[in-house]
This record gives sequence, C-alpha cells and structure tokens, in this order.
Amino acid sequence: MTEQIHHIVVSYDIRDDKRLTKVGKVMKDYGERVLLSVWECNLNFAQFEEMKRRLESLIDHMEDSVRYYFLCDKCIKKIQVSGLGGKFSEDPDVLVL
Repeated sequence: MTEQIHHIVVSYDIRDDKRLTKVGKVMKDYGERVLLSVWECNLNFAQFEEMKRRLESLIDHMEDSVRYYFLCDKCIKKIQVSGLGGKFSEDPDVLVL
C-alpha cells in the first residue's frame, strides 16, 4: 500500500531577512519555489510534519506567518498560471532538493 501524497502550497511572510533566508533553505528540501515566498510541495504526511516542525523552529511567532494550503486532486487540475511559471508538479515521486 502506498502512502498518500498531499499537494500542499506553502506561503509565508517573514519579517527578518536572516529568518527569511533560513526558511527558504528549508523549503528547498521539500518543494519547488513558484513565487518569491510561495512553494508547491508533494509530500506524505510524515514529510509535511517534518517540514512544518523545521519551519516552526525558525519563525518568530509574533512577527512571521506561514500558511499551508492542502489541494485536492481536482483542484490541481484547475490551477491556472499567467505570465512566468509552470504548472504544479503532479508527479508524487518528484521532490526537489
């Protein structure tokens, strides 16, 4: 039985440049940057929990914000992009490192 893969969009607003750089480095382990502070990730639940834990340890909870949007398979097919950018990776085995 294969583990369920979750399609997750992560966005953040980090007020300090040092923390912002650290958050970006962590996100490189889990997904693909699609905008400056927006990443698309295909993760199983354990990977999501690990990513979230790592981000939680970096941010200032009084100044910063991180949001996690879980997208269903139907929603993935409805994504539209204008301008630069590609489409959301539908390959659950792709993990950009």
